[in-house]
Amino acid sequence: MDRRDFLKASAGLVAGLALGAVGGYTLGASKPGGETQAGAQASGGGGSTVKALWIYVGPIGDYGWTHAHHIAKERVAEHGWVEAAHLEKVPETQAYDVIKAQLDQGGYNAVFATSYGYMEAIKRLAPQYPEVKFYHCSGPWEEFREHPNVSTYFAEFYQLYYLNGVAAGAVTESCKLGYIPAFLIPEVVRHINAFALGAIHGARVAGKCGGGSQIEVLVAPPLNSWFAPDKARAAAKTLVDQYGVDVLAYTEDSTATIEAAEEYWAEGSRVYSFSHYSDMTQYYKSQGRELRSHLTGQIADWSPIYYILLATQATGGYRKIDVWARLGDYVPIRWRNPKASRAGSPEGAVYLAPLNRDTIPPRALEEIIRLYEDMKELLYEPFTGPLRGYQIDEQGRPQEEARLKVAEGSRLGRDELWYMDWFHESVQRI
Repeated sequence: MDRRDFLKASAGLVAGLALGAVGGYTLGASKPGGETQAGAQASGGGGSTVKALWIYVGPIGDYGWTHAHHIAKERVAEHGWVEAAHLEKVPETQAYDVIKAQLDQGGYNAVFATSYGYMEAIKRLAPQYPEVKFYHCSGPWEEFREHPNVSTYFAEFYQLYYLNGVAAGAVTESCKLGYIPAFLIPEVVRHINAFALGAIHGARVAGKCGGGSQIEVLVAPPLNSWFAPDKARAAAKTLVDQYGVDVLAYTEDSTATIEAAEEYWAEGSRVYSFSHYSDMTQYYKSQGRELRSHLTGQIADWSPIYYILLATQATGGYRKIDVWARLGDYVPIRWRNPKASRAGSPEGAVYLAPLNRDTIPPRALEEIIRLYEDMKELLYEPFTGPLRGYQIDEQGRPQEEARLKVAEGSRLGRDELWYMDWFHESVQRI
């Protein structure tokens, strides 16, 4: 489905001006906008304009991953000290040549590589252009240890996937949940596991599925593409029709999965799903439609991350950094506050999509809000033992029998989460 009409209808969120074609890719740029007080401070006192290039793996109209990055790029481009351009639909295998051509011609001093698969390209480019600051999204900082001009950043979702799981476990009738992965890299694996753990929690709260012990999360074969609407829709149909799942989570950058869930509702079957990276309830409202299948979802606002990184560079204060934004980051007040929680509303770099308060049972809603607030201060962490699971290969196939992975009372830290290569025992690759 083409979502460019939505971009045109979104005030202030339109695509960059087309300046020409380079190597078959459309180069778009945003003119610097009005100067804010913060922007004036960034550009003054020895600061300078940052000319930044964003590289997108998908189309800006995907209304998922790339759309979220593009909106953030447009927002930071409103500051007079940022000159921003982008290239969309750049295959990971061609990223090196495409970025190199732009650096040689465009005079950029900052490059944002917004896909895990751009890692090798950035590792090759960084030493060739030491004056350029490279910012790689979703790649582990260890991969760039030897490159002082490469920083890493990510908006992390495992906490939100856990909360999605709570909603899923509270509404499921079949006790079977589906997950459609683009790839089974550690990022996606930890999100699947968080979703499964949350579903067990939600079923326990709702008093169903044997108190959570009967929850099954069935994982489709990886799509091997971040943007594959047709494959995602086919996977959704398989999970529902052949395996009986009634909730669909996913990592694929389009509305295909939630659209499939809506089609089941039209046929009289209740299948639920989520927003992914962008608030899909807003997209459907722009089309004059209300989502019936939508429970909540995981949303990223990359703009505060981009603003801080660019402002630091503009003022001459660049330093190599790894940003891993979670709940509570980039919010005015981080203290937990369940009575005035913004769960389900924009807040910080990552937040929950609107909560379906008519469908999620009240006790589960209360639990989601409580956990949301506790997670902001890391008072509650999903990956706390005891947890059992089994190692998998890159296709999700078991490599061992289930065994204890996290001891009782232990909590996984950054390294264990970042390199996760095992499924929770409730998860099964179909």
